[in-house]
Amino acid sequence: MTDPAEFDLLELAVPYALDAVSDSERAEIERRLATAPGVVAEAFRSQVAEARETLVTLSDATAVPPPAALRAAVLHGNRSQAREHRWRNAVLVAAAVLAVGGSAFAAGWMLRPPPAPPVAERVMTAPDVRSVSTALRSGGTATVVYSRERGDGMLMFDGAAAPPPGMAYRVWLMKDGVPVAAGPAMRDLRTVMVPDIGRATALGVTVEPVGRATDALPGDMVGRVVLP
Repeated sequence: MTDPAEFDLLELAVPYALDAVSDSERAEIERRLATAPGVVAEAFRSQVAEARETLVTLSDATAVPPPAALRAAVLHGNRSQAREHRWRNAVLVAAAVLAVGGSAFAAGWMLRPPPAPPVAERVMTAPDVRSVSTALRSGGTATVVYSRERGDGMLMFDGAAAPPPGMAYRVWLMKDGVPVAAGPAMRDLRTVMVPDIGRATALGVTVEPVGRATDALPGDMVGRVVLP
């Protein structure tokens, strides 16, 4: 029988592959991997390789309807009882989003509590839910999952480099040709809820000085996604 701790280790394969863990968490995972049974270690490495391969094949700026399995998994995850271990709290939701385009771009939720499950559920269960991915000029990938009918979306980062000292990422929505800040500046890349997408025609990611006013014009644009 598989030890529960071994199952926990396999759950961490995807976030480990996509660098969605801190240095201390990575060290702990590698420590556990070194002492894990051979079959568990091999399964872990196989999942890491698959996740990294899928990430490479993600197409840029291609809007696709997420598969039905995504919606079902999110609903199932929201009905499940909360688990004690913090690393398990986000697994079902993250795994559901990983189903979009294969298995790669939403592991930012792993190892962190889901930022707002009700919003995630509203987006994922919307009949018009869509996803769009694009490469960031600063490195990595940004993916938007959104619903115009529900008016909300989520932005997920994959492999994006941390901003330079004194700088932060900021998300913008283009509305009627005018850029509108869609949230606070952030240095810790994570899954970000993007409310009030409404009739926005595009979403942009910039690198801004920390503390810059939200009503200032966008700074250096490192990524832009057209929202069909």
